[in-house]
Amino acid sequence: MTPGLAFRTPLYERGIGVPGCHAHFIDAARTHGGHVLDFTLAEGTVQLCLCTDLHLRLPTTSEFRAAALSPDDLAVQLAKTEQHVGRDTTART
Repeated sequence: MTPGLAFRTPLYERGIGVPGCHAHFIDAARTHGGHVLDFTLAEGTVQLCLCTDLHLRLPTTSEFRAAALSPDDLAVQLAKTEQHVGRDTTART
């Protein structure tokens, strides 16, 4: 079984994260992982945590302070990333 994690980022956290539901996976060796675009759960355990706290720790390095984290086209970049270009997005029944 591949461990997975899904979370929902509310709209008011836009800019800190990408709003919406997201699922990720990581292999048992913790060497390979990424976005999950679609899945069917044949068997497994689902646990819910209704978290209300947001803890954000940012680096204090000069490199981080100088990083361009707010490009003019940030909204365009996020929209392109979240469209999962090349993926069949038709509804499945």
